[in-house]
Parts: sequence; C-alpha cells; structure tokens
Amino acid sequence: MNKFEQMKAEKDGLDCFEDMIRYATENVPVESIPEHDLQRMKWYGVFHRPQKPGTFMMRLRVTGGRLTAAQVRTIADIARSFGGGTADITTRQNVQLRDLRLPDIPGILSQLASVGISTRQTGMDNVRNFIGCPLAGIDGMELFDSTPLVEALAAAYLAAGKEFSNLPRKFNVSIAGCRDDCGDAQSQDLGFVPATRDLNGRRVAGFNVLAGGALGGTSPRLATPLDVFVVPEDVVPVFLALLSIYRDHGPREVRTRARLKWLIAEWGEERLRDELERQLGRTLPRAGADERLQVAGDHLGIHPQRQVGLNYVGLHVPVGRITADDLLGLADLADTYGRGELRLTVDQNVVIPHVPDSALSALLAEPLLRRLKPNPSNIWRNLVACTGNDYCHFSLIDTKRHAYQLAQELERRGVQVPRGTRIHVSGCIHACGKHHIADIGLQGTNIRLGNRVEEAADVYVGGRLGEQPRLASRVLENVHWEDLPVLVEALVRQRFAQTVPLSLLRLQTATSQTPANSDLEEVNA
Repeated sequence: MNKFEQMKAEKDGLDCFEDMIRYATENVPVESIPEHDLQRMKWYGVFHRPQKPGTFMMRLRVTGGRLTAAQVRTIADIARSFGGGTADITTRQNVQLRDLRLPDIPGILSQLASVGISTRQTGMDNVRNFIGCPLAGIDGMELFDSTPLVEALAAAYLAAGKEFSNLPRKFNVSIAGCRDDCGDAQSQDLGFVPATRDLNGRRVAGFNVLAGGALGGTSPRLATPLDVFVVPEDVVPVFLALLSIYRDHGPREVRTRARLKWLIAEWGEERLRDELERQLGRTLPRAGADERLQVAGDHLGIHPQRQVGLNYVGLHVPVGRITADDLLGLADLADTYGRGELRLTVDQNVVIPHVPDSALSALLAEPLLRRLKPNPSNIWRNLVACTGNDYCHFSLIDTKRHAYQLAQELERRGVQVPRGTRIHVSGCIHACGKHHIADIGLQGTNIRLGNRVEEAADVYVGGRLGEQPRLASRVLENVHWEDLPVLVEALVRQRFAQTVPLSLLRLQTATSQTPANSDLEEVNA
C-alpha cells in the first residue's frame, strides 16, 4: 500500500475539516501539522505551498465555469485582502487563490459560502471541477442547453459524500450540448459529447461517451469511445455507475498508474461497457451520430446569442492571471452591460453574456477592455499556461512569465501566427497546461549551462483534438528559454515541421535536470 492509500485508509479526507479549522484558529505553525493532515486539507481545496512555506492555495469549485457578479466580487475581495491581489483562471474553468495564510482560511471559506461557492473535493483523489460549455443556453448552434446536467452532476457527486471521497486518483469530467467540444472531452477521464440517435421511432438528442483521457504523466492518453448513447436523464446514473466501477476496480498500488486510463488498458472498453451496463441493470444503446462540428474555438470577441438582440463578449485574460481590481471591473461590467453573470473558459478567458446590441459600443469603450481585449492578436488568442513555479512546487519553470514574454517577443519580431494556433506551456510532466494537445507545446525542464541551472523546455508539435486527434510529438529537448522565440518562429514558418535547424539552439552545454516529483499528484490539473 503506497503512502497515499495508507493515509486515506487511516482517515477519510472529508473527516479533516474540524482539524483544519482547529489548526487555523489556534494558529498552529505549518511545520507542526502532520504531513497527512496537510494532504487531507486538499479535500477542502486548501493546498499548502512548500516552495512558499506557510502559504496556501485555495481552489474553488465553479461548476460549468459560471459565476455571478456578486461571487466575482467576493473572490476579488478575498484576493485583495488575503491573496496578494491576484487570482488564476484555470484550464478547468475554475479559480485558484494564492498566498493565503492558514489563520485566514475559516473566514475565507465563510465568505465564499455566503455567495454559494464551495471548495470541497477540488483536490486529491476526487472528481474535480465539472467542465461545461461556457455558451450553454446562449449558443444558437447548440444541440441543447447542458446547464441543468452539469449542475446535476456536481450536485449528485457532492451529495454522495464519502461514497466517492476515496477514488484511486483524481477524475475529470466534461459535458457539453454544443457542437464545439468546449470541454476538450478527449482529454477527460469521462466526456459526454453531443450526439443523436433513433430510439423508439424518433430522433433523440443525447450524448456519446468517451472515457480514459489523461494528459499528465509519462503515458498521456486521449479518451476513447465506450460505444454507448446516453439520453439526458441517464447522464447522472451513468456517471455514478462509472465512478463506482473506478472506485472499486481502479488500480491503486502504483500511484502513477492509477487513473481510469490504466483500468481501460487492463480491461478494454468492451469490458468496461459491460460492467457499466451490469451496474445499471440494463443495456445501453450503442453510440449515436456524433454532432460535434469542430473543436472549441476561443470564445473571444463579439457574437450574437440565440436570444435576438443579445450578444456575448469574450475577453482575453493573458495566461489566465488576473488582478483583484480587474475582477471587480469585470463584475461591474457584467452588472452594467449584461445580467450580472460571467463565464470562464478552458482557455483561461472570460465571457460576458447577455449584452444588448445597444450597449455594445459603450462596453467596448470601457478602459478595462484595453487590458482584457476582445480581439487579441493570434499570438495571444490560444496561449495557455499552467500555474508555474511561483505557486506550484511541481513546476520546474515560471510558466506564466515565460509564456507572456514569449508572446511579447513574437509580437516584437512581427511573427504572423495563423488563426487558431495553440501554444500551451506546462511547468512539468503533469501537463496542466495541456501541452500534449497544442500545435506547439512546451514542457518545463531545467538544464545546466556551465555551473548554472536554468529554466528550459522540451518542445512538442502537432497535437490536436477532434475527428483525427493525436497527441503532440516531442521534437526537441532541453531548449533554453532564451532560444524559444527563435525556435517558435521557425516552427510557425515551417508549418510545425518536425525538423528544426539545430543552429538555432544552444543545446551543446545543456543537460536535463530530472524532476523529483514524478510520482506525486497533479495538484493543478
């Protein structure tokens, strides 16, 4: 039994809440708190950051990426008062707060609860934030509005309590009724994608089911079809049945081989489907016609909603890091020009829905939109970066700073990046920046240059989701960050060719530094 399974066997993670509050109210020094209790705090979204001892990250549950203006103001107030004035929008449509101190945690949790925000089961071996389409209910092309379903999934999971609080590892879920695969379903443990099928003499809208996707670790995998069709009313039962199978049969001995993909590798999709039907007590229809038309766009810019006279406006948040002041500004814009609602995307951006035609000019003239632009250049549009080593102890590099500077340098060079080009940066092997599904993916590493250890990246090209998905191929290792603008420019000009002139690189003195944390939990995925 590995140390994590031993920890969970000794005490369920959900049983740590009173201990956490006691440690906070008594101001117990972090170094005096047992390591297992620090780990268990992650069941309530509270993560100690050992690279900044005594500080904590808090991950919020933002189901489907939907927030009210009041909720955003509360998040901004917490970030300003306790979190260094910034927050991160993640690739799971949720928010992470930084630099928190343990004595402040109880009050912060109370503030969040007062506006309906939970942090429960957002870390460790739990189902993470449920991803949905940020345009659900307003997209004129969607098959149907999946909002009630993503909310029902989250409600059913949280209501189950300890029934599902001890999974073999984390479990990621997406569901979308749109035709754009907004949840990157092929990268999830479980993805519900829109489909139609003839049932009982009529055409029915529902979902095909994908399973076993996971991008982190040394063996990334794209989710594969289970060949079942699920009507909307069966989404929650199918989810709970699959979760039960994973809980009871998923491998636990070796933590790096404990995701659902490893159970599928052992069983195969057919056996997993058979067990799912046994759990449900009935046979499911085979998969229907896939109704997806494309992989998600970037949701940026001004677009008409299905509601006549209304628009949604997607705003770009560079590399997902946002200040408390800008969060407050967004809340004000949502109230002034919309209906007090904001939606987060998996590309770390923000959508303001329900903007009347008559209000568009005034919204576009707002000073905040000079920073959070509705139409950034192609270099910035699909730039994604994980948390980085300023807050995550797994990350080997400062991803956000490097990604930001890379984009600035490409702009300075006048590089013409084709629309839709995805440049994704992950700080380590856990792939929270989703570099395996990017056109150009950068995975952080360290190299030795003479007597110095410096930040670098392994370079991946050609990843994509959709009808002919594939994981990106690693083409170069240990590229010093100073060389990356030249290299990325060359990749763009050569249309992501897998051969790059080595004269562009200073690799002859570089040696890789092996990550020490490859057997640990991906805390930021």
